This record gives sequence, C-alpha cells and structure tokens, in this order.
Amino acid sequence: MIDRPTSVRPPSVVGQNPNLDFADYQEATTRELDPRQMLANLWRRRRLLFVIWAVFVACVTIFTLLTPKAYTVAVKLIAGSNSSSEDAAPASGTNLPILNALLAVSGQQSSTQIAELLQQEPVGQEVIKRLGLNISVAQLGSHIIVRPVSDTTIVTLSVNWRDPVTAASVANAYADVFVERERELVAGQADTAIGYLQKELPDAQERMRAAQETLTAYQEQTGIADLSTQTTEALTSQQDLETKLRQAQVDEQTDAAALEQIQAKLSSTPDTIEVGNTASGNPVAQQLQTQIATLTMQLNAARKEYTDNFPTVVSLRSQLAEAKRELQAEPATVTSAVSSGPNPVYQALDQQETTISGQLAAAQASSTELAQQLAAAQPRLASLPSVSRRMNDLERAAKSATDVYAAIEQRYQDAVITKTTALSDVSITQRASPDIYTKSPNVLLNLLLGTVVGLILAITGVFLSDFFDDRFRNEGDVRERLGLSVLASIPLVDGLAIKDSAWVRPLATEAFYQLVAALRYSSSSPPRTIAFTSPDQGDGKSTTALNTAISMGQMKARVLLIDADLRRPTLHTKLGVSNEAGLTDVLVGVTSFDNAIRPTEHIGLSLLSSGRPSPNPVGLLQSEAFERLVAAARDRFDFVIIDAPALRSIVDGVVLGVKAEGTVLVVSSTTSERRAVRTAIEKLRSVASINLLGVVLNRVRPDRNSADSYYLGSGQSVSLPAEARV
Repeated sequence: MIDRPTSVRPPSVVGQNPNLDFADYQEATTRELDPRQMLANLWRRRRLLFVIWAVFVACVTIFTLLTPKAYTVAVKLIAGSNSSSEDAAPASGTNLPILNALLAVSGQQSSTQIAELLQQEPVGQEVIKRLGLNISVAQLGSHIIVRPVSDTTIVTLSVNWRDPVTAASVANAYADVFVERERELVAGQADTAIGYLQKELPDAQERMRAAQETLTAYQEQTGIADLSTQTTEALTSQQDLETKLRQAQVDEQTDAAALEQIQAKLSSTPDTIEVGNTASGNPVAQQLQTQIATLTMQLNAARKEYTDNFPTVVSLRSQLAEAKRELQAEPATVTSAVSSGPNPVYQALDQQETTISGQLAAAQASSTELAQQLAAAQPRLASLPSVSRRMNDLERAAKSATDVYAAIEQRYQDAVITKTTALSDVSITQRASPDIYTKSPNVLLNLLLGTVVGLILAITGVFLSDFFDDRFRNEGDVRERLGLSVLASIPLVDGLAIKDSAWVRPLATEAFYQLVAALRYSSSSPPRTIAFTSPDQGDGKSTTALNTAISMGQMKARVLLIDADLRRPTLHTKLGVSNEAGLTDVLVGVTSFDNAIRPTEHIGLSLLSSGRPSPNPVGLLQSEAFERLVAAARDRFDFVIIDAPALRSIVDGVVLGVKAEGTVLVVSSTTSERRAVRTAIEKLRSVASINLLGVVLNRVRPDRNSADSYYLGSGQSVSLPAEARV
C-alpha cells in the first residue's frame, strides 16, 4: 500500500456528488451570474482587457491627433423689418408693384425660411467672389451650418475652417451678402421704374416746350390773349377731358410696364420653398457597426482556435475590412424628411399682379370713356370761331404737355427716393469674431471619452470572450459547466520561460501528489485499477496517466502502467522502453504476462506497452483475456493505471472504463471544448457500471500571484522526467 506523506491532503472538491445523474448534470451546466466570478474573469483575462482598452484609446488618440483642427465661429441674424411703421407706411402705398410685394411680406418671413434662403447658390457665389476663395459653392456649403432658433426669428450661421480668422471672414461675408441681397430685391422694382421714367422724361419735356412755343407764336400772330367766358368754359371742359385722357394713357402705359415686370418676376420666383428638414442616424451605418462588432468577436474567437493563415480567420478578417470600408463610405446621418411651404414673396407678387391687372383694366376703361366724351364735345366746339378754337387748342396742348411732364417728373422722384431708402428685411444682431470660437476635435475631451468608452468596450469584450469561450480555464468552470469533481489542476509547464519554470515545476509535482491523494480518498474503498481517458487526442491524458503512476511509485507503491491505447500508443516512447512485446501479444497468447512487463527507471513503476498493432483493438479489450490480465495485475501491483484512448470517435475508452474500478477524465484547459467534453461524459454516463471519479484539469495557465511563496523561492527540483513533462 501507499506510504502517504502527511503533507498531502485531498482537495475540497472531493466531497461533491460523483453520481450526479445526467438531468442534474445538465442543470448544473447552467451558468449563473456571480459578481465575484465576474471579477475573477476580468482578472483572469486582464491582458485581453488591457489590450482592448489600450488599442481603442490609441486609435482615438491617433485619430484625434491626425484629424485637422477646425475652428467654428458664428454670426446671428434676425428676420423682420427694422424700419418703423411710420417710415414703412408711405412706401407700402407706392405705385411700384414689385416693391409693394416685397414690403408686403416685410416682417412675415420666418427663421426657417431665412435659413433656407441663406443657403442658396447665389449667396455662396458672391461670398467666394468677395473673399477670393479657391473653392466651389458645394465645398463652401460643407463648411456652413445654418440653424434656426426654435420659436424665434433668429438664425445662427456657423462656419468651420482651418483658422478662426478665415472662418469669421466667411461668416460675416455670408451675413453681409445676404442682407445686401435682400435690400437689392427691395430696390429692384425702383430701378425698373427709374429706367422707364428716365426714357420718358426728355420726350415729355420736349413736347411741353414745343406746345408752349406754338401757343406763344399764335398769340403773337393773332394778338388775342383771352376769349369769352362761353368759349373759355367749352374749351376748358374739352381741355380737362384731354388732360384726363393723357393722364389715363400715362397710367395705362405705366401699369402695363409694371404688369410685364411683375409677371417676369413671378415666372422666376418659386411658389414654394423648403421650410425645414429632419436628420436621423444612417440605418446602413448602424447595421454596418453591428456587423463589424459581430465579425470582430468571431475573428477573436477564431484566432484563439486557429492560426492567422487558417481559411476561417482569413475570411473573417477580409469580411471585417470590407465592412469597415463600407462604414467609412456611409454618412453618419441622412435627411429623413423635408417640409416645404408657400413662398410669401410669390404670394405677395401674385396679389400685386391681380391688383395691377385691375388698375390696368380700369385705366383702359377710363381712356375709352374719356375718348368717347371728347368725341361727343367736338361738334359743339366746331361752332366756335376758328381763331378762338385754334387759341384754345394751343393752350390746351400746352397745359396737357405741362401736366404730363410734371406727373412723370414726380414719379421719377418717388422712385429715386424709394431706391435710396430701401431697407433689408434681415438684420445682423451679432457679427462673427475670430476671438470667439470653438475648436474641434477637443483632444482632452476625446481622450477622456476614449478612456471611458474603451474601458466599457474592453469589459464587454472580456465578457463576450468569456461567454463564447467553451474552454475550461479553471476548476470553477468545470464545476459550473459540468457539475463534476475536480481531482487536480495540472499547471502548464511547456512553453514557459526559464524564470517561470523554476516555480511552476514544483507546482506541477505537488498537483500530481494531490491527484494521487484525491484518488485515494475518492471513496471509502479506493479504486486500484484506474483508467485515464480524455475527450480528444492531444488533451494530455497519456502524460497525466504516466506522471500519476510516477507519483504513486515515489510514494512507495508498486504501480503497473498499461498502455491500452492500441491505436496510438505513446508511453513506450515517453519512457524509452521497447514495444516488441506488449498488451496485444499477451491477449492473443504470443507471450506471457510476466515476459511483457518492462521495468522503468522510475521507482516502483513498471510498464505494459501496447505491443504489436492489432486489427481489432475493441475485440481484444472486451475479451475475457483482458479481464484475466487486469485481475493478475491487481494481484501483483498496488495500483494499475490504464491509459485509455480518447472518447471522440471510438468506444475503446468506454470499454476500458467498464473494466476499471474507476475512470478519470482528463480535460485540457487550452484545447478541450465544452461540446466535446459533454459528448465524452454522455458516453461514460451511458454505461451504468462506469465509476467516473472526476476530472483532471490539465494545462492550466499558472498564476504567479496565487503560487505559494515556498515554491517561488525554494528552487525545489521536479522529480518528473523530461519525457513526461505536463
């Protein structure tokens, strides 16, 4: 029997229920939310946490530093007439229709309409021309942000540029150009009237001068300065009719010219304008961000299982790069709705067109009526003496010409005054200053947000990685997911630096002593024939079985190690023993049991290798000969350790589990997946006679912080041979 050291004691997990049925096992695999476990997972994956956080913060920092600095300044405008009601009253009653139309909407334009008019192409072209900018109107518009202030007539125009001075110049130029453009629209009709009257005024003056000269010459010729009262009254009546007719004709011509001008303006003025739009997040960009997050998680998981050149990893990396390119090509927001409304200028012009059309019709009717009255008065005048009639004709012509000239001159003066006093409907309330700006990106704010968001992403990434990671990192994972006892945790030794192996190897040695003690105290009647199996090849079950046997031998026990993995035997290679005669040779009767046993260089350990290859390994392991061999081994040795094949695709391990008194399942912390482990457990649970002692968690990454100070400083050597490293 084993001479057990007093320092070895069984692990605390060995009191758990080893006969847990499959329904309870499935219920035990449900993972519960445990804050302490969450903190433990964060600490275990602290490197991943730090890498995700550091990479995100580095990306934010690089993006912030490489992004060109932009300075934003703002100018504020207010919509509405800035003239008093007394000043505006005379202009609203002018005979200039387009001017009246513009003044009619004075104070009626909303901030939304002003914001839309500010972004029209002519305004941008004039700003580029004034400042000499080498940029297109569309490019300039990308630097402009116009925001109406809700429930007010105030409009804020913001300009972002590479320097604050240019930004302020562009903002002020935009405001000045727009105000002047509004003023020009008001004065445009006055210019039209002035142009027409300037052409008519010299002709009217020449007609007046000619009529007066003719009258003076006839008076001198006839020597008549006055006519009788009757003749005077008749001629005065006719003269009044002719004057009214001439004035009506002038009004008709003026109204016709004004009607033509207003119809031209109406044809070029839109009846509706956009009064607002609504921006929302780009659904395509949001879908691409979700896809990128999914692909990133899949790629991280694939990289842990495969190399970077594995087709799955290459495909995921290509998909992730394509998704990122598509995301960069998509705008962050899109215009989801655009609302439009009636153009107040167009409505006012349309109303003026109706008014002027009525005035023109009235002037035409008045001219017709006066012409008819004048024609009716001609017979009575014909009876007057020819001299008197001639005199009155000349006087009437002179007065009529004088009245027409005076009317045209008065209209001209009114138009000039209107043009010089025209006021814009928009005023600048706050000009842009290069000393008042906001700068983007904000390095400090971006770094602060990047740190916080990076930490959130890192924590999320760790939990997602832990959620999708099917491997068993520690004993807690095995107990939570499988509901089985953990007999021992074997630390990973291969691949560690020399400075780390000095303290990890003693931990490995102690882990195998702990495994031996756990097997010894697993039940009141400890098993003496123990089979070691695993879910897959490469999980380390052969090495674990060998080191367990070596540890038992060092504890003064006689141990026989049987290599029952007849398909892929490895123990004879690890121990440097010949495999000419072994288990298969004994079972088929070629050699005896005693001749097949080989001693090893380890104290108390003997090996029965696999022997010659067999075409039917399962048949040999199920035979009575194998049962007799196991019974004979029990009689000669204290413990019989059987290295069984993996359970992935063959039943050899199940058969050996039936033959042995106890079965140990070796699970690799670095390679075993939960699905494969569950499948292996289901195979073992399918046979009621198999005594599943528990799980050995192999290749656990050692934690220096959890190592005992004794192993960190003692320099204790490991008794395991080089061929049997964990």
